[in-house]
Amino acid sequence: MPRLGSKKSRGGCQQCKIRRVKCDESRPCANCTRYNADCSLLAGPPSVGSVNRSSSYSRGRSSHEASVSPAPSSNTGVTYGAGRSVNLPLAEEASGGWMEDLELMHHFTAHAHTTIPGPATAQQIWGFSVPQEAFKYRFLMHAILAFAAEHLAHINPTRAQHYRILGSTHQAAAITGLNNEISTVDLTSENCHALFTGASLIIMNAFAEPEAYNLKALVSIFTLCRGMNTILMSSESTISKGPFAGLLRPLPNPPQPSPLLSSFLVDINALAEGSHPSYSVSRNNGHDTSMMARNDAAELLRESLQLGIETSQHPALRAAMLWPIRLDPEYLECLKARSDPAVASVFRQYCRILEYAGAEWWFLSGWRNISQQFLLHA
Repeated sequence: MPRLGSKKSRGGCQQCKIRRVKCDESRPCANCTRYNADCSLLAGPPSVGSVNRSSSYSRGRSSHEASVSPAPSSNTGVTYGAGRSVNLPLAEEASGGWMEDLELMHHFTAHAHTTIPGPATAQQIWGFSVPQEAFKYRFLMHAILAFAAEHLAHINPTRAQHYRILGSTHQAAAITGLNNEISTVDLTSENCHALFTGASLIIMNAFAEPEAYNLKALVSIFTLCRGMNTILMSSESTISKGPFAGLLRPLPNPPQPSPLLSSFLVDINALAEGSHPSYSVSRNNGHDTSMMARNDAAELLRESLQLGIETSQHPALRAAMLWPIRLDPEYLECLKARSDPAVASVFRQYCRILEYAGAEWWFLSGWRNISQQFLLHA
């Protein structure tokens, strides 16, 4: 049966068909422009300029209004006040992708934000203050919606593909927007809070969304994490005094670490001190060029886990997030080369920490077998 009041069209783009939303068939369509997605109606990818903060939500609203304005014959004229007439679009035309965004925002504020690590005070910040800040910074809004979509994919396996498409689309827009903010506006005392929370969500999303949980994907996440170091190095003191200070505040009385986590620290200390058996194998094989990179990486891993134990309720998670942020790119090159057993030993210790944290946090749960994967492909 044909739909009332609208003509059924089969000419919409593939993205809109997958997401089951109305496509206006522009080139590119308004939905793809809004989400910074590649529209199948174009021979090439759409412009990404609409993601930056300068366009903000005013451009998002105008493009959406353009996409949902029906033909004059399909409108119902309603008069408000002194002769002002407003055209009401059909309900289906008016819904579009923003209904999905409302679902994601509702899920974030009602539930998903409570799954972000931190004490009750931090959850209040994530659930109220961060969404409020996102109305000023579009990249932060995309990061929030991506996190909500990934969590919905995790708890709704039957609709996981649908939510992962939404999450991937918002994540791409968040990364593009954050990079644009840094490159065009730079870090300021005004935007550093949004950049910090946006980058935090982007990193959690990156851990949650890979289709393949392998070394290549993890190294890509590490590269993404290093961008957080730029934000923290430049603005940590400002952030620690601002509205989101509770997200950086150390725990006064952290719990004692588990015996397993303490054993990790013993092994990492051996790596940092150069007494681990893999170091002698490495020296015999003549891998002196990577010695400084692996030693620094081992020491950073030791510091990250020790800091997590001393300041956090979730030390493994703290170390799993902190080590990639501070990691030297040279170590990643040595790791990808797979030529130094000591370099691999440091990474294997990190994988054990990541797996430990993955048993507790949903966005890391896909990495619970990364050690075995690394051994199989070593």
